[in-house]
Amino acid sequence: MKRHESLIPISRQHHGGLLTARLLQHGAPAYKGMPTTPAAKRDYVLRFLQEHLLAHFKLEEETVFELAAGFSEELKQQTEALMAEHRRLEQLILALPASPEADLPDRLHEVGHLLERHIRQEERVFFEQLQQVLPEGKLLQLHRLVAQHLA
Repeated sequence: MKRHESLIPISRQHHGGLLTARLLQHGAPAYKGMPTTPAAKRDYVLRFLQEHLLAHFKLEEETVFELAAGFSEELKQQTEALMAEHRRLEQLILALPASPEADLPDRLHEVGHLLERHIRQEERVFFEQLQQVLPEGKLLQLHRLVAQHLA
């Protein structure tokens, strides 16, 4: 899937999210340098939330989602659903420290599954639709908004 230049920085950030999502799921292979125990994975995803995911959510919400929601009702509904998933992911991750040790693998799997599904939805459906329906002028506006946000 070729990405419009305005979406490339966001798509690149998704790579780390997909790796994290897979790491958290049941049956994940061992990745060099990555945690292997449920407790270490919990600590990793809590740091990932604070160091990467919250800023990524803010970037999407203040640039792509804002522009898309103002373009059409269909895109607005998609952005609302994606933002609801952002809040759900935050809640699930922040609840992990309170999870009993025995439940931790299943809670991590739930987070990993939702995170992977969310990213795939953005990449395969939402971004593809944006590239098809937004005029080039709006995509260039998005490019400027993303660049300003990342500066």
